[in-house]
Amino acid sequence: MLKAAAWGIALAAGITCSAMAVSREAVDYTALFAVNLDEPLPGFDELKQCYGKNTIYDRRYEFSWNIGQKFDEVFAQTILAYGGSDKRLKNTAEDELVAMIEALPPETYPYIGPYLHTIPDMSPKILNMPGIKETKNKFPERIAPEAQGIKNLEFLSPYLYYLLMPEIWPSYAYRAENVEPKPQPKAPKLMYNQGFFDMVRAMVPPEEFYPNSGEAKVSWKQSLRTPNPSLSSNLTTADVEAFVETLPEVEKYAAQKGKTEELIVAGMLVNAYENEQGKALPVNSVKDMVNPCQRLAQRVRLIGDENEFMQIVGKQGMTLDEWAYTCDRVIKAYRVSNMSASDVTAVLNYKQGVYISSVTDLPEYLRAGQLAAMYAVVAMYSAPLSDVAAVRPLRKALDEAWRRADYSLAGMPVVRKL
Repeated sequence: MLKAAAWGIALAAGITCSAMAVSREAVDYTALFAVNLDEPLPGFDELKQCYGKNTIYDRRYEFSWNIGQKFDEVFAQTILAYGGSDKRLKNTAEDELVAMIEALPPETYPYIGPYLHTIPDMSPKILNMPGIKETKNKFPERIAPEAQGIKNLEFLSPYLYYLLMPEIWPSYAYRAENVEPKPQPKAPKLMYNQGFFDMVRAMVPPEEFYPNSGEAKVSWKQSLRTPNPSLSSNLTTADVEAFVETLPEVEKYAAQKGKTEELIVAGMLVNAYENEQGKALPVNSVKDMVNPCQRLAQRVRLIGDENEFMQIVGKQGMTLDEWAYTCDRVIKAYRVSNMSASDVTAVLNYKQGVYISSVTDLPEYLRAGQLAAMYAVVAMYSAPLSDVAAVRPLRKALDEAWRRADYSLAGMPVVRKL
């Protein structure tokens, strides 16, 4: 079985899945996205000084939401000089576009190539690709039956040539020669076991789930708070209730003027620092999806707001770290408690490596990022049964809280919109 630590080293070093033996067994990848709240970070100003400046040229501003109100004549002349020069700056999306075109079947090139040749300043590397180069000023030869016979069709804009491709029309998909016979599922032959169903009924009485059956019963253990909450301690319904009480004031904290932008900048600086230290994933922002509250705690501490935040969560007897641990566990359990059958199937497929072969077909520079995103989904929906049971009685309160906060927490992603 592939160990999570090995994946962490591989992803951080940029090693792709094609260079590693991938297991088809279920693996726990949560260690890849762990957040160390005890790790000392440089100061906010120090990180801003190191990573807040553009290294290509001076843009004369730091962030797009703070560009100032005074016209900068020197900056304008610099930009005009770049645009009028013969030297071409490589577009940041050039490699991605090349990879996308290479992933397409060659049969689609006549429908996209002519348009690519009309785009100003299109990369010569793309225009000279085999199969794309030959399509310049050329009308597609294969025309969908639905588009044949249209008057002056040859004057159609190259931007719309994709509409002429037979494969995109429904009639192509339903032609007899393109329809594969659907396999007939065979129902398994099972013997009815009355003893088994009696045991299930005793464990999960159906009447407890009938409409208007009353509020969910909470045991006395679930009504007690957990002392010194951590990632490994028990989560109780009382812990979840205390966490829910903090949410309105946390949102008020984040709604302060400029606070969300400050937290975003802190997150960008932390990602840049982790990348330089060799601790970042290829797509480091997936950590925000897996452990949003611990990442938020990092940012709050970095911008010097720990005491202010403690004024909020301290009312429920929590420290900043304890609140972050409780929050992340609640969010993961809440996600699991709302999973549909298709969600469960997708997560299990990710966890068991069903899509590894598809990832290996991607361009090399995209593979590690796709792996990080794939296993982030697994980690997002990883919660022990005891945590899910603690969250279930308060799902309605959590639903309302997330809805009020637009399904985020101080700008951090929490759950998808339902």
